[in-house]
Amino acid sequence: MPAPARELSLDHHLLERLKFSGMDRENVADLISIAVSLKNKYGIAPFSAIPQGHPVRDALTLRYLMETSTLTKIINVLLDTPRIHTVSISPRGIPRTSEFEVRITLGG
Repeated sequence: MPAPARELSLDHHLLERLKFSGMDRENVADLISIAVSLKNKYGIAPFSAIPQGHPVRDALTLRYLMETSTLTKIINVLLDTPRIHTVSISPRGIPRTSEFEVRITLGG
């Protein structure tokens, strides 16, 4: 019987994803620590992470899917999050009227 696969942490996945992004290592580590703290404190995990910035990549955009109840709780938290640049919230539409896509850009 094969051994169960070990689940890797969010910070490991993000570090692997952003290894060759062209971002400064200290900046990447700082932005990832903010994303990981949001997951650890509030249970929200991003489904996408994309480096941003032109000509120098210095920001990270994280995309989340949230239900209405989570969204109302997280708004106040986001206002106190360090290095937040932008937040955009879009409804998913019919038939998922209670789901929202939230884009959070850190850094920049």
